[in-house]
This record gives sequence, structure tokens and C-alpha cells, in this order.
Amino acid sequence: MPGLPPGALSPRSWPDPTPVTRELTERLLPRAEELGVVLRDALLEKSAAYLGTDLVPPDELMRSCRDNMVRSLQTLSGQIPTDSDPFDAAYATARGRAEAGFPLEDLLQAYRIGAEVIWSAILAESRQRVPDSIDDLLDSAAQVMHLIDLMSVAAADAYRTRELELKRRHTERRQAILDGLLEGRAADPEFAAEAVQVLGLSDQARLVIVVVRHLEAHSHPPDSPADGLALSGLASEWRLRADHEVGLVTLNDAPMSLLLKRLRASVKGWVGVSDPFVGLADIATEFRMAQMVLASLPEETPTVATFADRLPEVLITGNRPVAVRIRERAFGPLLGLPADKRDPLLETIDRWFKNNRSTSDTAAEMHCHRNTIVYRLNRIEELTGCRLDNARDQLLLRLALMVR
Repeated sequence: MPGLPPGALSPRSWPDPTPVTRELTERLLPRAEELGVVLRDALLEKSAAYLGTDLVPPDELMRSCRDNMVRSLQTLSGQIPTDSDPFDAAYATARGRAEAGFPLEDLLQAYRIGAEVIWSAILAESRQRVPDSIDDLLDSAAQVMHLIDLMSVAAADAYRTRELELKRRHTERRQAILDGLLEGRAADPEFAAEAVQVLGLSDQARLVIVVVRHLEAHSHPPDSPADGLALSGLASEWRLRADHEVGLVTLNDAPMSLLLKRLRASVKGWVGVSDPFVGLADIATEFRMAQMVLASLPEETPTVATFADRLPEVLITGNRPVAVRIRERAFGPLLGLPADKRDPLLETIDRWFKNNRSTSDTAAEMHCHRNTIVYRLNRIEELTGCRLDNARDQLLLRLALMVR
């Protein structure tokens, strides 16, 4: 049957109408338009949702009442046209209500009210035409209820299918807008206006770009950081890519410390965060900056860091060929040593700098004798040709240590 959503029912799901049901509903079929008006009036009287909403225009309400009444009476009288879908009116009504944002429970209540209207019309027709058919009418009542139940199920299926489709399309549109902003399309006034409308942004919003590389490989997508940020009132829009996830966070008056706290609590992995900026024009630039922060983070330790935190590292990692040259020039033959000899020397010079070039503090931190540190520092000078009392050589070695 064309047009059926997944799992929908077929006409074989209900029994053939009994003779009395056929006879009475066949007599009612020419009055389908009139009964559609009765159904509309009953909805406006009994359903506060229909009476108090502007989501369903009057002409749409009348059309759906008429079409559903026609299909119901045709079904009960066994007169569904061979080229017609018995559920087409229910599907069309459900899709329209889903698109309008009309509540599903109120749509289903309308079908229950429709059953009352049809049954009342059948009773009135029976009293006039076949007053002695009370036993058969009981069977008719069951068939009316069964039909309306089936139509309600069909409507609910169509509603949920359309609702999911609309949500998916809405998500796809938001992600397409975010992609465009990351690619630099904010310079296009029309695109920028659409982004403001679709993403609910302001031209004066204080924003931050976040780029995440999640720690674990997943058979399913990792949880978005959006929920964790929302706990602190931070709205965000996220785009999941093959090897990372990008977020546009609306910071406004919130401090960066709040954003960083929530990211550390909700993300397992490496996180690069741009500087805050105002408006959409700088999104593409700040995206690149956040990517560079992420690229500068140490592989061995998942970290959350801002652009301001990692300026020297970003400078080095931002130009990989130059960074490699710096490391080769600074360390030279030291890099060619076996790992068991090379790594202690690199760790020693790194900690020596972090301890403000204090040999004693470095020895205490590394749990070894001060003379061991002195020996290693001398060995580094021999291998690299750098003087540790020379400011320029110190700068070169510090930069080389930042290269990963």
C-alpha cells in the first residue's frame, strides 16, 4: 500500500463490515460532508486544544474532519475506492499536525470524538430505518470502535514518523549552518542572517569555539558535551566529524572558568578552546585557533586548554616543518641516542626549565642526586652544542621541547 509509514496496518486488520453496518453507513455516506461539520463543531466544543489554538487553521480543520469522515464511512460501508489508501486521510492529518506542532494526544482525542459522532449518526439512522436491529447494532459498535482504534494507530505512526523526520531535517539544517560558519560564510549577510535565526544567536553574542578529540573509540557516537554545558546554562551547537567534534558555545556574560570546568567534567579526551569573541565574523578564524590548540596538546595526557594557555605551543605546532627543524637544530645528535639514554636527558632538561633552572629542585623532583642532574645537563650541552647559560640557546631548547 503506497504511503504507509513503517509498521502501519493494512485494511485486512479489521473484519468485513456486518450487513447492518454496511447498510446504515452506506445511507450515511452522502451526508459525509454534513457529518464532517458535526465533527468539527464537536471538536471545538469538547477539545480545548482545537478551540484555543492557531496551529490548525479553520479551513484545515474542516478539510481534515471531512476527509476522515469520508474514509471512515467508506470503510464501514465497504466502499473504499480500489485505487485509494484507506489511511490516507489519517496520514495527511497526522503529518499536518506534526508539522504544526499540534500535540499528538489531542490529535488522538479527536479520533475518539469522531467515533462518538459516527456512532451517534448510526444510532439515529437505525432508529429511523431499522429499529429492530439492536443485536446487530452491538456488532456495529464494535466495528466502529475497532476502525477508529486502527485509524488512531495509523495517525500516531504517521505523526511520529513525520515528527522524527522534521527533527532530523531541523538538525541537518542547524549543522549545515554551523558548517558554513566554520568555513567562513559569515561574511555573506544573507547567510549570517539565516544563522542568527536558525541557531538563535545574536550579532552581539559572546561566543567560543571548542574542538574535542574524544579519548575512546566508540562503536556509537560519543555523548555530546552539550548536556554538560547546559547544566551551567551554557547553550551550544555541536557538529560531530570523523576524528573530532566542534562546538559553538554561547558564553555571553559567563566566565571562561565556568566553561572550562564543565568541559573537564563532561568530556573524556583532549579539548582545544578558542579565545572568546563577539559576533559571527570571527568564527572561522577562531575555529582554526581552537584546532591549533588541540594539535598542541600532549598525546599522553587528555587535557582541556585555551588558546591563551598554549600560545607558545600553538606557535610551534602551527608550522610543522619549522617545528621539526627547530627540534632537530636544538637537540641534534641527542635525538639519535637509544631511548633509554635519550629520554632521561630530555626529561631532565624539561624539568630543569620548569623548575626555573634550579638543579636542586630538579633533583628532588626526579628523586636523584644533584650531581646526576649536573652530569646530565653537561651531557646535553656536549650533544647539542647549546650553552645553558645563553639566553638564545635556552629559548631554542624550550621551543624544541614543545614540539610533539
